[in-house]
Amino acid sequence: MVQITLVGERQAKAGYEFVYRGPQPECGPCKVRGACLNQEVGHRYRIRRVREVSHPCLLNGERARVVEVEPVAPDCSLSSRSAIEGAVLAYEKIVCANTACPNFPACHPIGIEPGTRIRVLEVGPELECPLGYSLVSAKVAYGA
Repeated sequence: MVQITLVGERQAKAGYEFVYRGPQPECGPCKVRGACLNQEVGHRYRIRRVREVSHPCLLNGERARVVEVEPVAPDCSLSSRSAIEGAVLAYEKIVCANTACPNFPACHPIGIEPGTRIRVLEVGPELECPLGYSLVSAKVAYGA
């Protein structure tokens, strides 16, 4: 599903991904804030197309370009018990602080907050976990 929003000109490139962090105080008086602040807080988006239209941006001090974006959840790790293709579930964070672990990015994906509803698109290989968790890698999408 494509959505229209605005991003700073430096980020306005097809394929660029960002996590929407919500409105900032500088956005209050903006005349186009309704078009800009229309994503789900904490979700990741990918720019599909950049349009020619731009507007001044009070947040970044430059111009903001109109872009078409699509929600895109990052790959993540899931408990092997709940990783069933087609399943819809609430994402559960893996409790681990080992940033040196090669699985850390998958176990702490940027753009999926605990409790976020995700749909399992594809179950990948089993992950070797130093803490003994039974985990698999997975491709997921937001929502039901």
